[in-house]
Amino acid sequence: MWIRRSFGDDILYTTLVQSYIDTLLQRGHNFECFVEGGRSRTGKLLPPKFGILSFILDSVLSGRVEDTIICPVSTQYDKVVETEGYVTELLGVPKKKENLADFLSASSVLSLKLGRVDVRFHEPWSLKGFIQEQQARTSSVPQSINMKSTTDPATKQRLLRTLGYKVLSDINAVSVVMPTALIGTVLLTLRGRGVGLTELIRRVEWLSERVRAKGGRVAHFGNSPTSVVVERGLEVLGKELVGIVEGLPEPTYFAVDRFQLSFYRNMTIHLFITEALVSVAMYTKIKQGGGPDNQKISYKDLREQVLFLSQLFRGEFIYPTEGLEVNLDATLRGLEADSVLTLTRDEDGTIIMLGLSDAERKVGRENYDFYCFLIWPFVEAFWLAAVALMGYTPPLEYIGDGWLVLKSAQDNAQLVSLASSSTLDGHLLTDIHSWVKLFITKATSPISKQSTKRLSKTLGIVMRKKALS
Repeated sequence: MWIRRSFGDDILYTTLVQSYIDTLLQRGHNFECFVEGGRSRTGKLLPPKFGILSFILDSVLSGRVEDTIICPVSTQYDKVVETEGYVTELLGVPKKKENLADFLSASSVLSLKLGRVDVRFHEPWSLKGFIQEQQARTSSVPQSINMKSTTDPATKQRLLRTLGYKVLSDINAVSVVMPTALIGTVLLTLRGRGVGLTELIRRVEWLSERVRAKGGRVAHFGNSPTSVVVERGLEVLGKELVGIVEGLPEPTYFAVDRFQLSFYRNMTIHLFITEALVSVAMYTKIKQGGGPDNQKISYKDLREQVLFLSQLFRGEFIYPTEGLEVNLDATLRGLEADSVLTLTRDEDGTIIMLGLSDAERKVGRENYDFYCFLIWPFVEAFWLAAVALMGYTPPLEYIGDGWLVLKSAQDNAQLVSLASSSTLDGHLLTDIHSWVKLFITKATSPISKQSTKRLSKTLGIVMRKKALS
């Protein structure tokens, strides 16, 4: 089905698309759409797009279509061919338009070793049944919204958002983590520059166990041992992404192209985002030194930092839907069960303090570091954007709006990054563009006092980290 990418306020075209979708569904044709709206350029899970889903929902709500069966599908690749192109697009290079010559020359791709494609299907469910289930709910629904109504705009909007995130959640529930994603994640979350083969295999096994413990799935290779799976994964990634040092007691691997490799790491972030937020929130206390007791953080301070970070990154990651309190409590209990953290409780069993466990200290903080380094490049990129924007803050005696040109702010952020000693991740430069836009919503926008306050807090977190490093 070929339609325009956007049709804005064109009522005639919108009506034609709606009628066409109605006809397809009425005749029982299979209808495929991509709920994320396109391919992720960073490897992260994208929030749902509601355009096509809105048409499908309206078909059922209006009664023009009796019911529709939804079957969420997940498709995962060992190697994504377009990662190099994604990097250039993230750096601001316009996407190259497709043409016949490129299509004909693309046959050379067939000779490449690209590994496997894994396709998983979620159990299908009835859209009509989903609507009835939502209409029966009364808790957590504002009184101003009448869930029984099929024409009220607020009701339809709530149903649409819930539908979009349910489809995305079901896709995520059946998706698998490929070996290349496991290897990329391990290589980019190590404290050192390289890792021996034995240690790489051990950390891949640990990460696989953690993925399963979080309810995720790992692609299986029959009865092949982890060493064989890792070997195949390294072969698929190739020497352009992962380098090898010979002449040592065992092969040692290191990240060559961190830009492209971070695409594979980002495929696993959503599984551990709450653990990563907690670890980053604890970082300045951990780096203080002075003994275990001096490195503990109160639950109140931790909650405040996690709340700030989760708000800061709400446009980057998709969080569990249970809410901050439930997610934080479950995360802390999980980290305690995994012997990463030690929790101190009062007489009522309420958590009041927490810190690294003795077991975690004995293994050199490797598990804590993994969670922390998983999203630290995002913190660093946000810091660079904040520093760049702070340089444009008007003096106190200035009267009027402080208008910025978006391109100038982004360029300034990149200059700051070149002067910075931060080299944690190759995605740093590419992410700066999107985070500058969190403060500048249009081509030019004023810097408000609220934005300045948020910038100051962002700078404070990372500057404390840098001072303690």
